[in-house]
Parts: sequence; structure tokens; C-alpha cells
Amino acid sequence: MTTIEKSVVIEAPMEKVFNFTSNMSNLKSYFVYVEEVKPIDQDIIKKGAKYSLKVKFLGSIRDCAWECVEYNDKSGWKINATLMGVTAVKQWKFEKINSSTKVIFTMNYKPSPPIIGNLLDIIIIKRSWNRIYTESFLKLKRLME
Repeated sequence: MTTIEKSVVIEAPMEKVFNFTSNMSNLKSYFVYVEEVKPIDQDIIKKGAKYSLKVKFLGSIRDCAWECVEYNDKSGWKINATLMGVTAVKQWKFEKINSSTKVIFTMNYKPSPPIIGNLLDIIIIKRSWNRIYTESFLKLKRLME
């Protein structure tokens, strides 16, 4: 199992950050690898909401499916995201810190196929995800502050 963790403190009220990030139509403005987001049923994330995305990963545009599997309007959500036959669990958590907001993002996935997937993950994939999410959350911070 591979885990990617990122966090950022944003000098903005939690409600503002939460409302912006929970509207999936805003995803393209800060997730640097997202080319297109099409809600299947709604823009605002809620449990059961599904999205079809086009993402740029490893040099090409790929289809990705997201489904919200947990949602709490006070603290965050969890999404199952399938890309290239691998389903990752992506979790957003929000914490109020005085007048700021801490956003904590975690992604867990199991590389596939087992031996080759693990090798590719070590050499290329995990590094790519780390770069993508570092850039994305810094961009979110710039947008919100």
C-alpha cells in the first residue's frame, strides 16, 4: 500500500475553504493535473456523488472516475478514484486553526500488478503524485489567501 500525505495551512476561514473545495467545478482551478470535471449528478460533493474526470498523468490525458463514499459537512470527505485500473482512496480533512484552515489530504492505493506495479510506483508513480499534490495544494493556498 502506498500513502501520499499533504497538508497546508490557508489563511482563510474554514467555511470559505470548505465551500470552495467541496464544489467540484472548482477542482480544475487548483488541482494541476485535472483537465476536465464532469459531475454525473451534482457539482457539490456529497456521499454518493459521482464525477467523470480527464486528468493529465504520466504524460497523457486519461479518464478517471470519482465517487464520494463518505461526507461530513463539518470535517471533510473521502473519495474512491479509479485511474488506470487502480482505485485510490483520497481523503480531505479540514481543521480550524484560529482564523485559518488546515487542509489535510491523504491518498492510499495499492500498485498493480503486484511486482511490476510496486517497482513502477517506487521509480515513477509515487514521485509524480507527490509533485502533483504539492503543487496543487500550494496553488489552492494562493487562490484562497
